[in-house]
This record gives sequence, C-alpha cells and structure tokens, in this order.
Amino acid sequence: MDSSPFYPDYRDSLAHNLHRIGQLIREETNKVLKKYDLTPEQWQVLVVLAHHNGLTPTELGEKTLRDKTTVSRILPALFRKGYLIKEAHHSDARSYIVRLDEEYMDFVENTRLEIKHNFDCKVFASLCETDRERLRDLIVRLRGELGDL
Repeated sequence: MDSSPFYPDYRDSLAHNLHRIGQLIREETNKVLKKYDLTPEQWQVLVVLAHHNGLTPTELGEKTLRDKTTVSRILPALFRKGYLIKEAHHSDARSYIVRLDEEYMDFVENTRLEIKHNFDCKVFASLCETDRERLRDLIVRLRGELGDL
C-alpha cells in the first residue's frame, strides 16, 4: 500500500471506522430481516411508527434521517405488504398520516429482539458488559453532539 500523504491509513481514521461500522451493522441487520422480506430501511420505518404512531411522510423522514425521495420509495412497499395504514391528514389535504397496523406491533418488537440477540451473539460477543456500556455511552454522546438526541 502506498504510504504517501494522499493515501492515509484509514484503519486509524475514527470517522472512516465509524462509517464502516455503520455499513457492516446494516449488512448484519439485513441478514436477520431478509427472511421477512424487509430491508433495514423499511424496518427502521416500522420501528419509528411503533414508537410514534401517526406521522406524516415528512416527519418519518426527519425521524429516520431519510430524504423525501427515500421515504417515498420505502412507503409504497410497506403499504403493499400490509404493515402500514394511510389516513387523511386532518389539516393538510396535500399530506397524509402513516400508521403501523396494530397487528404488527408484536412483530416489530420480536424482530427487534431477534436482531439484538444476533448482535449480542455475533458482533458484541467479544465485549464484556462494561465495554458494551462504555461503547453505547460514547456513541450516544456523539449522536448528541450531532444533534440526533
């Protein structure tokens, strides 16, 4: 590998490593969700609606950090699969409210537990509980610095 200043060692770059971890976590989450014919992005919408049921597409985009185009691509598939219910917006005829169908609340929680178990066994297995807590605290602090919490 070229060690010139134009090719930095990304192994030591905190930002690059965090980006890679995000990509790898998405892939690991996808392994669990594949059998349910869901993408991590679709599942994220279901999780948000399980906690904040009754949001406009714009609000969903804000809570999931997805742009309008991405939300517009995700929602139709979830409506077709029967997870979501569309309701008229009470004060804005140009918009609508998205709700998670009540019958899928347990499904969202069960898949969350399945994903957690998968990560506990595969990804975090080498970390003791103290390291896990420390890592979580650091990540939460960084999210706070970025205005996400």
